[in-house]
Amino acid sequence: MLRARWSRWWVLVAGIVLIALASTAYGATPYPELRQIGLTVISEEPDGRCEVRWRDPYGASTARDREGAYRCDPDRDARLKAPDHDPATGFGYDAGWVLAEGKRKGELYSPDEYEDTGGVIGDYLFPVGLLVAYFGLLHAGVRLRWRRKRPGGRAPTQG
Repeated sequence: MLRARWSRWWVLVAGIVLIALASTAYGATPYPELRQIGLTVISEEPDGRCEVRWRDPYGASTARDREGAYRCDPDRDARLKAPDHDPATGFGYDAGWVLAEGKRKGELYSPDEYEDTGGVIGDYLFPVGLLVAYFGLLHAGVRLRWRRKRPGGRAPTQG
């Protein structure tokens, strides 16, 4: 009897385990602490590569201007691109992120350089777990429904 009951619910339990593994993978991934800043776009390529200048909020005692390469959003509004944003200098504008902790504090953060293995694993495990759990519920529900729709419509009497 125990084996028959377990066979109905093992698919649901497997789905719940996959969802738990996805949550664990998300939680175990160390995401860096970031701070959003405004970037002055000095030059920009059509594919999004650009040279930018930003004011380092974590510079020693006073904020200092820094320059570097960044991956700008090529689809941002035309009013933010050069020369429309600032006709006097010909520079554009974009928003970016700097690291707010560690020895690279104040440097530009690019999602391209960050390895998000746990998040990627979780991105695959979570929907698969939901699908498996759904089929587990469906399987258990269909079997219960079949049991209730037997001829006569009542449970057997005891006695």
